[in-house]
Amino acid sequence: MTLPPMMRLAALVLVAALSACAARGPVPPTLPATSWADRLAALDQIGDWGLQGRLALKGAGESASGSVAWWQRSDGFDLRLHGAFGRGAMRLTENTAGARLERADQPPVEASSAAILLADALPETPLPLASLRYWVLGRPAPGAVDAQQLDADNRLVMLRQNGWEIRYLEYQPVPPWVLPSKLQARQGEVELRLAIKRWTPGEHAP
Repeated sequence: MTLPPMMRLAALVLVAALSACAARGPVPPTLPATSWADRLAALDQIGDWGLQGRLALKGAGESASGSVAWWQRSDGFDLRLHGAFGRGAMRLTENTAGARLERADQPPVEASSAAILLADALPETPLPLASLRYWVLGRPAPGAVDAQQLDADNRLVMLRQNGWEIRYLEYQPVPPWVLPSKLQARQGEVELRLAIKRWTPGEHAP
């Protein structure tokens, strides 16, 4: 049966519309990126955390690398370094009672703060632990920020603070957060690189 011209035209328009829909498929809604303020608020909810990975530190007179395990609590931390870094093994702990440094084949040393012990252990390649506990989460430490850059998802790409420049190279999903997996921090001739293989938010030190 031959369709009238107007009906043929309507049928062609309908077929074309259906074909176009089939080619495109469903279009997901465009969601706004999480704001910087919302991201900081979410990071505030992490509380205690742990990480495992590899740390490389390069100073004016030496460079070394090794595995790192770090557990951070509200009242202190437990930082363990193994391998070439720390000349074999090093464990640095701090809590409300003070700080303690343990190194392979050496008697433990104690002081009122981890900063004092770390300055004696690594005089040429200092670790900015007080700030690094915030930087590793992808956020500034408390205090003034000299400069920062965010990506399209409002995550830190670059941060300048306390004389250091931190570059965030990669992030990884740690539901419900997205946390750094590779970062680089530099101050003068001192360079620190951290590759995080595993995050455990809420994890307590053993």
